[in-house]
Amino acid sequence: MPQHPESAIGNLADLETGQIALSRFIVQRADGLHVQPARLESASDFADFVHRVFDTGLYFRGLDYPRFIALLHGGTASGGQDSPDEVLLAADITFFRPERQALYKEFLIDGDEATYLFEPLYAAAAADDGLATETRVRLDIDEFIASAWTQGVRFGIDVAAVCAGFEVDKVERRVIARTLPHVPGKDAEVCELAPGLHRNNAPRRLVGDRVDLRQFETRYPQVAAGLRLVRKNPRTAGVDGCTLGGEVLPAPLPKDFDLASLAGPGTRISREDGAEYLVATVCGFLSIDRQSNQFSVTDKIVSHEGVSVRTTGDLLLTGEEYEQHGEIQEKRVVQCRSITAYADVYGRIISAGGLVRLKRNLVGGSASNEDGDIIVDGMASGATLTALAGCITVKRADNCVLVARQVVVGQATNCDIVAEELTVEVAEACALAAQTTRLGSTRARRELDTVLLLLLPDLSAYDAKLNALRGKRVATEKAIAAHRARMEVLRSDKEVANYLALAQRLRNHEATLSADQQVGWRRLSALVAPTLRSLSQLSDLVKELVAESAAFGQQIDAMLAAREEACSKVNCDLARVEGETRVSALLPRPADLPLHALPPRELKARMRRTDAATRLLFAGHAGQFSWSYRSRPA
Repeated sequence: MPQHPESAIGNLADLETGQIALSRFIVQRADGLHVQPARLESASDFADFVHRVFDTGLYFRGLDYPRFIALLHGGTASGGQDSPDEVLLAADITFFRPERQALYKEFLIDGDEATYLFEPLYAAAAADDGLATETRVRLDIDEFIASAWTQGVRFGIDVAAVCAGFEVDKVERRVIARTLPHVPGKDAEVCELAPGLHRNNAPRRLVGDRVDLRQFETRYPQVAAGLRLVRKNPRTAGVDGCTLGGEVLPAPLPKDFDLASLAGPGTRISREDGAEYLVATVCGFLSIDRQSNQFSVTDKIVSHEGVSVRTTGDLLLTGEEYEQHGEIQEKRVVQCRSITAYADVYGRIISAGGLVRLKRNLVGGSASNEDGDIIVDGMASGATLTALAGCITVKRADNCVLVARQVVVGQATNCDIVAEELTVEVAEACALAAQTTRLGSTRARRELDTVLLLLLPDLSAYDAKLNALRGKRVATEKAIAAHRARMEVLRSDKEVANYLALAQRLRNHEATLSADQQVGWRRLSALVAPTLRSLSQLSDLVKELVAESAAFGQQIDAMLAAREEACSKVNCDLARVEGETRVSALLPRPADLPLHALPPRELKARMRRTDAATRLLFAGHAGQFSWSYRSRPA
């Protein structure tokens, strides 16, 4: 075979058999064939030309295989000294003669790999002495590529492996081409920018390197307005692969999402520096919905997972309002300000104020509100409710302890209730204590009667203050009388009396003084001046004491009104007695603890005990009862 085979490129006007005319996008220069990518009208133009070359029985001599593959699949394979407008493809296009084609065996294609059986080839040749000799026949990489193309291997040939296979001295099968798998892209993702966006389930750390195993470190993170919460990292496209046959293996389209779909109440989308951010618009508590992944910032905490040792542990919340849509399990403690529980509560709720509202039931747990009301829309059973400064409203209470300023119950069974104002529609086997009581009906249950204690006010404090005020007023009146007596003594002096009488006549223009009389008047004025000053001082002091006495009188009247009001609050209106009922007045004793301060067991015993501090007002199993407290005059 000649070192440089004959070129198969001809002119379109005088094209000979077996020759090929160059396409419009290929230019032949001194150094070889150049492809002008800008003149390619479609992606298939170059592939059609390559098919025409190989199907005609030609091949590319001096082919730059990487650029060849890049041009086939839309790459820009320019480099080196080539201008960006042209790409050097090969040195020439020549004839692939049949005797050379016969040297190349069939390829074995197995899945994503193609193998070829390499072996040394020899051909007989005549020597100078007339004897036949064998010479090594060398294969050519350009011819190999052409043979592979006609057998369906049109991509992924390892040129270095093929050239190394040409030099083997024994039969050897080698992998000469592989499918190029696609490179997957990267899905769009959310990059969290603010720290602490999620809960921290680690035990809460206390002072002195101690931990509280009942509480988690972070449950409901708080954010400030304007804080960037997350950034959207856009998706990154993958790289297509290619089969041995030259077919494209498209990379799957990476997943994308709309960041606006994650923007809930209290957030907005901000586009800055070519990126999308989710920004908090208000200060508040951040919540992330597990199903929709939506971010929300609200002024209240909303939880749907319940309170348990697994999900939250005990909670100590600083927000103004808390909504709990899951159960609060037994022995779990929730400390907050205002809470609305939409599921059953079995644990403890401790509120510092606001409103505690339980939409369902309180079972075996407790609820307390230091400075607000408690409302149970469902039933309270075996529970303790405390609102010393507020009102407790329950539709139905069984075996409960209720202590509050005001209590309103629909039906109470076997309950202990202490309040200032008490309203119960049906009381069954209950122990009740209040100042103002309105009962619809009372019943006994299993030989346990209903007991009502009317809490009489402690008037000793009022009486003590009244006695003190009256004593002060008496002392003031005595001082006034003494000062007035002293003033009368001073006025009874002859010279002072004359001066005062003449001064009164002069003020009323009933008398005039001559020049000699004026001299005497001035002498008299100087003489009585010390006494007049004493009279003036005593007069001012009497005025002050009179005002003080009047103030004492007003305080006494206010104290009497307060005493009367305290007494007027104690009344009872029992509409129907339908079972054994006992009504007593409880006389206050300074040494006794208030009923609301007693433990539940002691409270139950105290409210049913009859002793010297109680005075029976009514006992019976039928009828009705009404009573109002009338105190002794103060």
